[in-house]
Amino acid sequence: MRRPARLGALLGLAFLSLGAEAGRDTVDLTPYLQARAARQAKVPWKIGEYFQFSIDWSGLNGGNALMQVQNMQTIEGHRTWRIVTKAESNSFVSKFYKVRDRAESFIDADSLYTRKFEKHLREGGYKKDLSIRFDPRAKKAVYDNGASYDVPSGVHDVLSAFYYVRTCSLPDGAVISIPTHDNEKSYEMVVNVLRRERVEVPAGKFDCVLVEPVLKSEGIFKSKGQMLVWLSDDDRRIPVQVKCKVPIGSISVSLTDMRLAFQGKP
Repeated sequence: MRRPARLGALLGLAFLSLGAEAGRDTVDLTPYLQARAARQAKVPWKIGEYFQFSIDWSGLNGGNALMQVQNMQTIEGHRTWRIVTKAESNSFVSKFYKVRDRAESFIDADSLYTRKFEKHLREGGYKKDLSIRFDPRAKKAVYDNGASYDVPSGVHDVLSAFYYVRTCSLPDGAVISIPTHDNEKSYEMVVNVLRRERVEVPAGKFDCVLVEPVLKSEGIFKSKGQMLVWLSDDDRRIPVQVKCKVPIGSISVSLTDMRLAFQGKP
């Protein structure tokens, strides 16, 4: 019943606006816009935020990756942040193990829970594509092949879980548990806050908080053994560095360039 009521309110505003064009009093949309902004969760990112990374694979430069807040999209009537990540091997590594991974998460702007997740993996001879829509009310994850799975309240995909961590307070010793769903399974992703460190990467020197996420996923999110993530120790929680084990060797991901928003956006 909530959606028809919202639609009715918007139609009412539209007719009032048409009346204003005909010479009637103008309609002040400020209260409506302020109420919508008040519902939207506070986050450290803006549209256009962009991080570029170099990927070192077992001591050799293996390629690059990016994370970007691309835009906002409406998913089944809900405004969402569209987050895009990519990872690509360079020409040298691609000769024997080509990687072209892409993932997209659509994060509800009000709750920060996931609404939709897409993953496209190309790693050597391995290929996988999937799309998942999440229904928070029904507590379901519905795959593009029609399969449906029960999920807990406040569920995240592996990418939205990372962005959710960026909104959290991260005192030393804290343990954050995040309901997560991926690959037809739901589990609690545990993030351990280890300590503060200062690190230097191609993008500069950063005071960081070091966290250890325990993942149960695949592709660019898959780890074997310990995975460590350095986030800037400020309100922005910029991803500065990642180190982890993967099925073939080890990977070090370092921030090389960044943009915190599109030019002209506050």
